[in-house]
Amino acid sequence: MSSERYEKNMEAMRRFQPHMAQRIENMVAPYSRKVGRAAADDLNIDLGHTRFYKPDAVTYTADQVKAFVDKPEQRISLGWPNQPGDRKFLWKKVMGESLDRLEAKGYGQQTQSMDPDGGYLVVLGLGMGLHLEPLIDRLDVRSVIIVEQYDEFLLHTMQEADIAKVLTEIDRRKGSVQFLFSDVPVNIANYLFYLMRHDAFGLIDGSYIYSHYDSFVMRETKRLFVERLPVLMGSPGFFEDELVMMTNCVENMAQSSDLLFADKLRYAKQTPILICGSGPSIDSSVDLIRKHKETCFVMSCGTGLGALLGHGIVPDFHVEVENTPGPAEILSRLSEKHDLSDIVLIATNTVHPDLARHFGKRIFYFRDSVSSSKIFSGKYGQIYYAAPTVANAASRIALGFGFRNVFLLGVDLGARDAARHHSSKSVYVDDEDFLKTHPDHLAATKYTIDAPGNLGGRVKTNHSFLYAGIHFSAMIGQYKGAMVFNCSDGIRITGTIPKLIEAAQIDPPENSKQREWETIWQELDKVPPQEIISQDRLTDLTDALTIFYLSIRSVLVSVDSANVDLRHLFDEFKDLLDDPLATEADKAVQQIHSGTLMNCYNFLYQTYRRLPRDAREDFFNDFREIVLEAIDRMEERTTELTETFLRRVEAA
Repeated sequence: MSSERYEKNMEAMRRFQPHMAQRIENMVAPYSRKVGRAAADDLNIDLGHTRFYKPDAVTYTADQVKAFVDKPEQRISLGWPNQPGDRKFLWKKVMGESLDRLEAKGYGQQTQSMDPDGGYLVVLGLGMGLHLEPLIDRLDVRSVIIVEQYDEFLLHTMQEADIAKVLTEIDRRKGSVQFLFSDVPVNIANYLFYLMRHDAFGLIDGSYIYSHYDSFVMRETKRLFVERLPVLMGSPGFFEDELVMMTNCVENMAQSSDLLFADKLRYAKQTPILICGSGPSIDSSVDLIRKHKETCFVMSCGTGLGALLGHGIVPDFHVEVENTPGPAEILSRLSEKHDLSDIVLIATNTVHPDLARHFGKRIFYFRDSVSSSKIFSGKYGQIYYAAPTVANAASRIALGFGFRNVFLLGVDLGARDAARHHSSKSVYVDDEDFLKTHPDHLAATKYTIDAPGNLGGRVKTNHSFLYAGIHFSAMIGQYKGAMVFNCSDGIRITGTIPKLIEAAQIDPPENSKQREWETIWQELDKVPPQEIISQDRLTDLTDALTIFYLSIRSVLVSVDSANVDLRHLFDEFKDLLDDPLATEADKAVQQIHSGTLMNCYNFLYQTYRRLPRDAREDFFNDFREIVLEAIDRMEERTTELTETFLRRVEAA
């Protein structure tokens, strides 16, 4: 062991990764031990029953790194972008018009490989860490994520590898080094997903995945992560949708003083709650729900309301999330057949304003990661983990209310039989014409992916539902004292407890439901509209928009089109679109524009790096011109919207 190298590495760790330095200093004697010397060609890790490397660490690593660099085992590639099917959204218009100009110049569907640089190097396996320095030397990556199941291997690495050089070089590239220690593949895959999606989403194309050694944990982690790649690259939102949510929020909050759900300390609820979706297995859960309807709380999710009402069951709560007109139309039809006035609506305040009028009592909440919540939530805060599906939202609200015994029924997120995608009583099946006129809902019925089943075997699902499952796992992990029983016959949701309907034991304390109804109401906030939608906040928003448009135009105009530095441009975009220290108004402006502008950047990054060198300058000039025109349209629309909001507040 070189004490000089160890101390140099520790000094770098204390500077760049102080929490990891503390972890290393707290390590006790490891089970494995380092043996041999690099100079003697016998350096290795003795696991007790065998040696880790064959023949030795230096030879194994050198051969592996060379083979990988010559022909990368796994590289994330988005390929050449396709023409968008429609151009109703600004980012698709930018993409379509840019491709039109390329195709007119003879550059369509390029087969040229992308540039060798990449945003990330994901290293599955640390071992002795001898591969890190040569990989960084030979691969132009910005950030490194290192996954390891045995944390004691970090101690061996600190003694033999030049970690100080790796940390210093990645910092020079304005990237980061992240260490993930776990032996649970799904947790690692989920954390990888969050790191890459939220840290440098625009630089994922071209990233590398390097497998250092083979084990069940590393093999399964890679499989799960690769399975998540299509979801990882999903759109982070778009400008038009943010304006809809901003408008809906103002309409919902300005016209009433409904109750507001915010996170706070609450009494734990002893009464079980049954959360009911519209998956096909809800039909076989009806007897259980009906049996416990009077002694347990029943909460329906989206189209799950129609499924319950079709079976003659009226829930206590109903949850809605979507901001589109579809849910309002569905509820309007249901209200013609059923009395909904005794059901309590729980919804994000970005839902369509026509939706709330069907219910006697309404509880709104501020959904996270939307522009309206950034500026209007104030002291009430945003509700995280309540997306992407209404089942996620319902479960999150139930856990936030303090329920500790949660039963998921019909929350399938898929189906055993892809043709039987929803409950027979849901609008998907009960109304023959519904899917013909609602393409977004039709897309949700297409199951093309196999996934492990909650009750064993395999089920069919789609990327959106897999994404929902990832968020479910993260959400449940925040509530250590809660038991979430999954009685649905759909995909396996990590963190839930699979349970057959026949085996579900639901034993509420006597009269607990009546007592806890009263507690729930006492724990909610009643907020006057003028506290949320105030003139001061709207004025701040108007000023922040003006500054933002000046700044983003300045960024684009200042780029030297003959020598575009994509990483520098990404940093400038990110500084404007993802500043954690920004004001509430600035954060709202960032959220309004981040999805659309980052989609535009992703398109640039994906396309520019696949074009011949002599075509890149013209392409960037065309791209910049089209994006600047899109920014003009954005400014026109936001100006009109904020003026409308201000007139409404002044007239109130």
